Amino acid sequence: MGSTIPNQRHPRFEESSGSSYSSTTSNSNTSKKKWWNLMPLIVSLVVIAEIAFLGRLDVDKNVDLVNSWADSFYQYTTSSSWLSTSSTTTTTHIHMGDGEDEADAGLTSVTGHDFDRKSGSEVENTCEEWLEKEDSVAYSRDFQKDPIFVTGAEQEWKSCSVGCKFGFDSNRKPDAAFGLPQQDGAASVLRSMESAQYYAENNVAMARRRGYDIVMTTSLSSDVPVGYFSWAEYDIMAPLQPKTESALAAAFISNCGARNFRLQALEALERANIKIDSYGSCHRNRGGNVDKVKTLMRYKFSLAFENSNEEDYVTEKFFQSLVAGTVPVVVGAPNIQDFAPSPSSVLHIKELNDVDSVAKNMTYLAENPGAYNESLRWKLEGPSDSFKALVDMAAVHSSCRLCIFLATKVQEREEKKVEFQKRPCKCTRGLETVYHVYVRERGRFEMVSIFLRSSNLTLKALQSAVLSKFKSAKHVPVWKQERPEKIRGDDGLKVHRIYPLGMTQRQALWQFENSAQLLRLFRTIHKLTWKEGKKACLTLHLCCKFLFPRRIPRRKVGRERVGRKKGSRRNQ
Repeated sequence: MGSTIPNQRHPRFEESSGSSYSSTTSNSNTSKKKWWNLMPLIVSLVVIAEIAFLGRLDVDKNVDLVNSWADSFYQYTTSSSWLSTSSTTTTTHIHMGDGEDEADAGLTSVTGHDFDRKSGSEVENTCEEWLEKEDSVAYSRDFQKDPIFVTGAEQEWKSCSVGCKFGFDSNRKPDAAFGLPQQDGAASVLRSMESAQYYAENNVAMARRRGYDIVMTTSLSSDVPVGYFSWAEYDIMAPLQPKTESALAAAFISNCGARNFRLQALEALERANIKIDSYGSCHRNRGGNVDKVKTLMRYKFSLAFENSNEEDYVTEKFFQSLVAGTVPVVVGAPNIQDFAPSPSSVLHIKELNDVDSVAKNMTYLAENPGAYNESLRWKLEGPSDSFKALVDMAAVHSSCRLCIFLATKVQEREEKKVEFQKRPCKCTRGLETVYHVYVRERGRFEMVSIFLRSSNLTLKALQSAVLSKFKSAKHVPVWKQERPEKIRGDDGLKVHRIYPLGMTQRQALWQFENSAQLLRLFRTIHKLTWKEGKKACLTLHLCCKFLFPRRIPRRKVGRERVGRKKGSRRNQ
């Protein structure tokens, strides 16, 4: 363990840009937990450009989803043995007594005064100054001196925002190890990029049942997603090339025994008079060793047919099609639109019955240049913000994100100690209360402080406080050097998404899409009425954490080619 580290704060909820944050497993008996076992509201912010729709969304949508998350903040417990500590304590930034008022719970509000020992008189500070001093946190482990250690191939991730080292050392107890549940208390990690339809253990729920503490798969519902996408591996903004082939589509399919209907779909397209050049082992009618991406560039359509139809299982077949500037016709992930650079950029064969309608669309687009070009407009103007938010996640390597996840858990365990549960978290003067809030960018570890006033608990105030903090620090988003230059934008900052740390990327990027829900949740946490045998109105102490993004300019995207970054990020 390292020396004491003052003023280091870290989230309890999260992993967007570089943005990413991970989920914890809730115990089935959470509803029976005492009210003082509370989940801290630690919120992460996705770094994305040219997005500011937080205040324009309907608060009432997905109310049940919001309520279920709100419940989890108060009823959190961990089932994994490597996270467990004494059952009488819990990691918390939000603390309240079981039906007690603030005074009885030992959580009386403070007034922002210090005592000057020399003069013997009180010195009045601003609430912000008082909270920065009195609400500090001293963690015992310095991750730069004592980095997260994971058993695995020797490598030190020096660019990671937390100390992160992989290797083998018999004299050191690892924080985690890959493989089946460990006997030494280390977290057991499952890491795979294969489809759960072929490897059942890769299903997140199945992995949990087998005893894995951390799941790293292509599923965005896993703790640390390892998708096939990244800016480094795919030159997604490569310029368009002339479509010179007479066939409408190209196919590269070599596994003829896939467990879905992709070969039947190919045959059905051919019966619908769609001419297809097939370069793979299956239905091969074009020969020779060819460069796949360069070949696809000459076709209007690419058959991006996966070997399984599984949520989030989107491989290079799809992303290479985007690089090539062809329209992918997809058999695969049912949620492929979540991965699309624009709504009209993909044709999806969800089931065999869709083949005829997709074939008609292909024919129409091929015969109408204006409509076809609309499908590729994103190549000139840039992909959607949601697409950028997704791919930005891979700006931080999955191994580093694993270390961030582990370091967060280490601090959560320490936060279960009694001394961490008596922090003020807020300062009250007269009728106004100042709340201490923490922020961090997805893909980074350290937290910084911002403050919110009870007189202005609005999304606009939240965004303003976050923006002001990061602008003053001249913050550079973690994805800044990863994105193609033409879609990096200027140095402006703007909020894309705020979400509670602990959410999966699926929840953060899509299911929590109504950011106004956060304000509703935020207000609920400040003052909540519970009915449990009797009605009680409880005022909660709040220590929150947030994250911040960077704005991308409305720069016009040209057609000039941007050189591809070296290095592959397949394992991200």
